[in-house]
Amino acid sequence: MTTDTSETAAADAAKEYAQRREADWASFTSATGSPGDYWEAWGEESYGWRPEISFFQPVGLDYAELIEQIEPLRAALDGLPGVDLPPPEFLHMKFLQLGFLRAVDIYWSQVETFYVNAAPRVHRVEPFSLHVAGVSAREEAVYLGVDDGYILREVRRQIGIGVPKAQQVFKEKGIKTGPEDDFVPEIPIAYLVDGGDRAAIIDAVMPYLHADFGSYPVSHIKMGRIAPDPEVHYPNIDVVAEINLLGKDYRKGYHN
Repeated sequence: MTTDTSETAAADAAKEYAQRREADWASFTSATGSPGDYWEAWGEESYGWRPEISFFQPVGLDYAELIEQIEPLRAALDGLPGVDLPPPEFLHMKFLQLGFLRAVDIYWSQVETFYVNAAPRVHRVEPFSLHVAGVSAREEAVYLGVDDGYILREVRRQIGIGVPKAQQVFKEKGIKTGPEDDFVPEIPIAYLVDGGDRAAIIDAVMPYLHADFGSYPVSHIKMGRIAPDPEVHYPNIDVVAEINLLGKDYRKGYHN
């Protein structure tokens, strides 16, 4: 009896991702004091709140059933000191940050070239599903686990082949693609800010550590702009491109 390679990859990915969540949780629960401040860190990472350009899946917009499934967890976290809970429509899973809109990084006029160049490569990827299961936390966020059978690592590899800006990001950050890529997908569900009660956050998350929130189909890879600012942390997510996944059918005719 042989085992399908896709099934093997899915099992390997699920095991690796679960181990990462467990390690994050062990680190979070063994630490003391208030967790970190996500928005302070974001202000620095984004060079003073510049808009970010990324490939991401806007799960809060795409999967109403997921929002229903995670509502009890959201309710448990809502109102806790130091927990900043985004509206459901802001929830997203980022898998490749290209940079920020600023003169030395990305001009808005360049953005179209990113998805135009990515599309012929991303078309080659088969449609797949995201299995959302497990919850963990790091110092700046509580997040949902995601199993994808390593497909998003392949999407990242294909984008890297087609988009020079992605190649630059990989090189500058020392990111390896393909089998050596260590990217693990996740969905931040709550951001932690100054003054958080670590013990209360742990108590709220514990019942959901191994919860299964269902599987959701992915037929398109999306790219766009995410632009929090100091006054509006959760603006509308701006999806500027959707690239359909065709798999072996990508050779059949013209696609944009």
